[in-house]
Amino acid sequence: MLTGKKKEMLFTLGQFFRETDRKFAESPLLVSVSKAEFIDIIRGMSAVSKKERAVYKNLEELQKARYIVYDERSLSFSKKGYAEYERIREELEQLNAIASKIESKKIVFKRKIQTKLK
Repeated sequence: MLTGKKKEMLFTLGQFFRETDRKFAESPLLVSVSKAEFIDIIRGMSAVSKKERAVYKNLEELQKARYIVYDERSLSFSKKGYAEYERIREELEQLNAIASKIESKKIVFKRKIQTKLK
C-alpha cells in the first residue's frame, strides 16, 4: 500500500506523462525522461515542495515496489504502477466532482436548522 507522499509522486509522474503524451500526440515521438530530468522539471514547476534527494528517494522506493521502471535512463510505469495511477486519478475526479456540485448548487435545507453564533 502506498503512503500519501508516494501516491503524490506516482500521481505527479502520471500527470507528467499524460501531459507530454498530449503535447506530442500529433508527432511520432515518445518522450523519454531520466530521474534527474524529471526531478528538475517538477521542482522547477514547484509541483513538489521536497528537496531533490527526498524526491529521488521516493522514486527509488516506487521502483523497488515495482510501481515504476527505470531502464536505460528512462522512467516509465509498470502495469501495477499505471493501474494505481489510474485508480488515484479516478478517485480524485470523483472527489472533485462532489466538491464542484456542492460549490455550484445553492444549499437548500429541508427542515429548519439550528444556528449558533460564532
